[in-house]
Amino acid sequence: MNKLKTLALSLILMFSVNQLFAHALFIKTAANGKKGTAQEVKIFYGEPGESQPEKLGDWWSDTKEFSLWLINPQGEKEQLKVTPKEDHFVASFTPAADGVYTLSISHTVKQLAGKKQYQFNAAALVSVGKANVGNTALASKADLGVFVDALASLKTGKAIALSSHFKAQPAADVEVSVFAPKGWTKQLKTGADGKTTFTPEWPGTYLLEAGHHEKVAGQAFESIERVATLNIAVN
Repeated sequence: MNKLKTLALSLILMFSVNQLFAHALFIKTAANGKKGTAQEVKIFYGEPGESQPEKLGDWWSDTKEFSLWLINPQGEKEQLKVTPKEDHFVASFTPAADGVYTLSISHTVKQLAGKKQYQFNAAALVSVGKANVGNTALASKADLGVFVDALASLKTGKAIALSSHFKAQPAADVEVSVFAPKGWTKQLKTGADGKTTFTPEWPGTYLLEAGHHEKVAGQAFESIERVATLNIAVN
């Protein structure tokens, strides 16, 4: 009987860890902003492919203690105040100049999941005017990131180029999941140059999620599991 209880507990723990791995932080905001006009930003946590984000009371461990940063086109960094709602946090900023603004989160979760430590990275790009300044994959300086040119014309039926970087270098063989607004999901893998493409079939908001596994030694955990997300709007 004890063996059966142990087996059942092991299966429950295994299922819980897998559920955690599927979760992510993600940032939602309009892809285009206007100089002098407040831009609303929302931060969610949950399974990217599901329509209902988790309520704040269900967020894992200290995930709610993330910091939201704004990097302006000149590369200046400012922490934004976030306000809790029922199932997300909200923030805002007002662009003062033309260019690309990067919103960024990089949060290492305090609690371990078995022998794994999780780091949630999330980004969003806001283009103001037509200036290309600030339009770079490395603006956030997060360990892991996924990037799409903020000034690219994103349309259905047209291939979208994306890239992933790890510690400021192009990241090869990174698995990227593409979640479409109609529930369609596609799995990609970056090439040696850290790049890959996909072709969207429907207009709307797409969520890109990259995952990276790093083995470590001499720590209380055996690996760091990094997740990075980016929302893009397809016309």
